[in-house]
Amino acid sequence: MNKKLAGRLPLRDEIEYVPYYRPPTPSEIRFGHGATHYRDFSPEECCHKGTRIPKRWFIAADDGLRYYR
Repeated sequence: MNKKLAGRLPLRDEIEYVPYYRPPTPSEIRFGHGATHYRDFSPEECCHKGTRIPKRWFIAADDGLRYYR
């Protein structure tokens, strides 16, 4: 197993969504939407391939922004 993944545990099978957050973009701050944005992702989107170990951060496929755990 990869050394970076060795210390983290996989998600349980009953977990359907994993919460992630992202800081506001500069354009959102200019328009007054400067809050931290939260979003739930399915384990298939946010976990390493073939495992249920969630990534610390990843880039969402639909909006291209980086989300953190």
